[in-house]
Amino acid sequence: MRERTFTEVARRDQIVRAAIATLAEVGYAKTSLGKIARTAGLSSVGMISYYFDGKAELMSEVVATVLAGAEAEVGPRVREAPGRLAALRAYIEASLSYIAGHPAEMAALFEISSGQRKQEESYGENIEAAGVQIVADLVAGAQAELGTPDALDPHVVAVAVRGAIHMALAQRMHEPADVSRPKARRDDDIGACRDDDMGACRDDDVGACRDDDVGARIADLFERSLRFVPPAGDPR
Repeated sequence: MRERTFTEVARRDQIVRAAIATLAEVGYAKTSLGKIARTAGLSSVGMISYYFDGKAELMSEVVATVLAGAEAEVGPRVREAPGRLAALRAYIEASLSYIAGHPAEMAALFEISSGQRKQEESYGENIEAAGVQIVADLVAGAQAELGTPDALDPHVVAVAVRGAIHMALAQRMHEPADVSRPKARRDDDIGACRDDDMGACRDDDVGACRDDDVGARIADLFERSLRFVPPAGDPR
C-alpha cells in the first residue's frame, strides 16, 4: 500500500474536520456526505468518495481522529504523573479538560455513538470496554500504591469513573450556550460543590464551576474512596 501524499493527507483531514463540524451542528441522522462536502467547501460529493468508501468509513475515521486527539492530550499527563494515584487523578482531570476544550469533537463522538446505537451498529461498546480497562488498570495501580488492593473492585471503580466523565459530557451536550454565565464562582460561593456533596457539582450547577475545579473535585471523590479502608469484619 503506497504512502499518502501530503496533499492527500491534508484533504482527508479537511473532510474529517468538516464531518466533525457537520455532526456537531445537525446531528448524526441529518449528516450526509453532501452536507459534509458543503461544509468543507468541496465542489462535489465525489471528492469525499475518492478518499472514503461511504459515510460509515468516514464516521469511523472521525471516531479515530477524536480518540487520537484525546490520547494526545490525556496520555502525556497520565504518563508524566509522579505516581500511580496521581496518574488516575491526571486521567480524570485531563479527560474533563479535553471535553471542555473540544466541544465540536465531543458532540461529533456523542452523535455517532447515539446514532449508530439506534442502528445497532455502534462503536460505543468497544470504545467503552477499552476505556474501562484503561481506568481499571490505573485504579489497581493506585490501590497498590496506597496499600489497599482489596478494598474496592478496580472494575467497579473504573465503571464509576467513566460514568462520571460521561455525565460531564452529556451535561455539555445538552446545556444551552450562555456566554453570560460566569465561568467560576467565588471560593465562598461554591456551595453546590461541597466535598461531602459527591465531590462534584449538582447537575444544575456544573456550569457555574470551572472545568478544572470539577475535574479536581471528581478526582478527590475517587481518591477518598480508594483511601478508605473498611473496618475489620466489614463485608465491604
